[in-house]
Amino acid sequence: MTMLNTQYKRLLLSGTVLLLLTACVPTTPQWDAQFGQSVRLSQQQQIIDPTAGGDAPVNGIDGASGREAIVRYRSSFKEPAPASSAFTIGVSR
Repeated sequence: MTMLNTQYKRLLLSGTVLLLLTACVPTTPQWDAQFGQSVRLSQQQQIIDPTAGGDAPVNGIDGASGREAIVRYRSSFKEPAPASSAFTIGVSR
């Protein structure tokens, strides 16, 4: 029984050490290297063609669908969403 107990202690200790070592691994250098890249790209595109877009109408949605989307959006603020129970978290409807 003592041998089994020490094996569990070693396993628990090694797991804890590995878990603590993962906290030392830097994870953000890849993200930090690209921070702000989308803003710089947008600025460069605006410098290349400052009149892009202009007053041209937006294509892709007709008037009736757009009106219905706006009506649903505005009514979402009038009628609050029903409160869900804590027992339904992660359960689809």
